[in-house]
Amino acid sequence: MTKRRLTRSENMARIRSRDTKPEIRLRQALWAAGCRYRLRSDLPGSPDILFVKARLAVFVDGCFWHGCPMHYSAPNTRQEFWKTKLRKNVLRDMAADDALISDNWEVLRIWEHELKDTEEVVRRIQNLLGAEAAIYRTDAISVPANVSEAVTGYGSPQDTNTASFPWWTCDCGSTDVCVLSVSGPGSLRPNSQRRPEYAELVCRKCRKTWTVSVPDPGSDNI
Repeated sequence: MTKRRLTRSENMARIRSRDTKPEIRLRQALWAAGCRYRLRSDLPGSPDILFVKARLAVFVDGCFWHGCPMHYSAPNTRQEFWKTKLRKNVLRDMAADDALISDNWEVLRIWEHELKDTEEVVRRIQNLLGAEAAIYRTDAISVPANVSEAVTGYGSPQDTNTASFPWWTCDCGSTDVCVLSVSGPGSLRPNSQRRPEYAELVCRKCRKTWTVSVPDPGSDNI
């Protein structure tokens, strides 16, 4: 019997949520650079990497699951399911960030695509750590994880080179932007020949939401 080919939606649903290849790549690079960290915790949002002494929580966000404005690709099938899933993920991320920041944690979110330059990401983390260091452990940190879905003010925007993407820069000047939804199947990836017509975006700094027309292929330098 010929094995049925899985749809893109089915393939995406099988992707693990922890210990992904980008996470492991970053962890190995940090370890090699002498940065010691923790992995498991009960903190809001379950940060991927923790620097406890510096109170820095690092997340590695997949471009599909968390609405990357450069690379998000909407599946052809189960469109309403994935649209709802994306919005829920983004709002949950912001709620987790709020909870961490209110507890005096600094939050750094790294897009999956940024780990193409792992050394630069490590430098960013080292700059935030300064002279602080944390001991590497894999046991859990017992902290209550009460995350509200209420969306309030975000902390610090992440540093991202976005000179080529004015179409998703917020009026407040922040480029810490996520996709909440798109008008239909298609990809925001570089040189994609099939793009959705519109994208709904949210600024994680001021929480403004707005809708933009997605540039046609070749009209930008993504």
